[in-house]
Amino acid sequence: MTQWYIQDDHPQAVSLLCDLRATFEQRTGGLTTLERLTREQGSAPAGFLCGDDLRAEMIAQRTGLQRVTQEKGFSGDHPTINTPWDILEHLPTLLKEDLERAEPIDGSCNSQTFGDHRIDIHSSATLFPTTVLDASNGAIRIEADVVIRPNAVIIGPCWIGAGSTVYEAGIIKANTSIGPCCKVSGEVGGTIIQGYTNKCHDGHLGDSVIGEWVNFGAGTTNSNVLNTYGEVVVMDLDGIRHKTGRNYVGCFVGDHVKFAINTRIMTGSMIGTGAMIATSTPAPSPTPRFAWLTDGDSRTYRTSKFLDVARTVMARRDKELDAATEAVIQRLADS
Repeated sequence: MTQWYIQDDHPQAVSLLCDLRATFEQRTGGLTTLERLTREQGSAPAGFLCGDDLRAEMIAQRTGLQRVTQEKGFSGDHPTINTPWDILEHLPTLLKEDLERAEPIDGSCNSQTFGDHRIDIHSSATLFPTTVLDASNGAIRIEADVVIRPNAVIIGPCWIGAGSTVYEAGIIKANTSIGPCCKVSGEVGGTIIQGYTNKCHDGHLGDSVIGEWVNFGAGTTNSNVLNTYGEVVVMDLDGIRHKTGRNYVGCFVGDHVKFAINTRIMTGSMIGTGAMIATSTPAPSPTPRFAWLTDGDSRTYRTSKFLDVARTVMARRDKELDAATEAVIQRLADS
């Protein structure tokens, strides 16, 4: 079996989404890039390349892979992700391919089903009566220990990761990939949620890429199209404006971001890692990392307090904040 290696490439270009993970850990369809290439190569990589010592320690802790320094990274046929909106551009194709190539699973289904595309349901998943699975335009995959509550509607192509819950009357629209252990409701479409994120209440989330450990307060809603129906221009965390070439762009949200109830997120917004937004006006874009925003104040989240909250949130899912990731967080906060 041929050894192969994977690279933590373009960390600055997609740093908003990959501050706390390798770029190859980013979910780009139903799978992460690492998961997809492992499937295609038939084995896990023999190691990873990373030019940053602190990031490398964090990545090794997260993935269990060994850092190497002299081998070449994988150069096979895989889309290049240079910007967050590249992820949206490739999402329909990669999600479709991931669904088609996934190992079939055959659990029972109490739901109404429509369409001729594959519907894969793990035997440990719970689907309540009155849920609807619409596979008219794409496949649907529901993994282990997923719960789909009454009156939820799932529209393919769609991938719902292990341990996630879709609450009552949730509408999960086409080209949506929900990672593991998420809690989702309201209207979600054309969106990737990395994992361990809560959006338990009403509100729209469309054409967006969301990190881990994000919480959307009740009624939080994003816009994904301009009133002019024109091309969306995004301003990154460094204040540089970028034409996306897309008419539909929602928001890009880093890990551990918290939105208060009824937050409005405007088209093309970029929200940095660790921000806390509790304003009656729309969330500013870009919102810097670790911003603490209220109507009466704008300051920086105290790092010790942020870490305490992160540990508390993660412990609720039986996860711990490892020392390597904590060191990366501290560097981000100090920069």
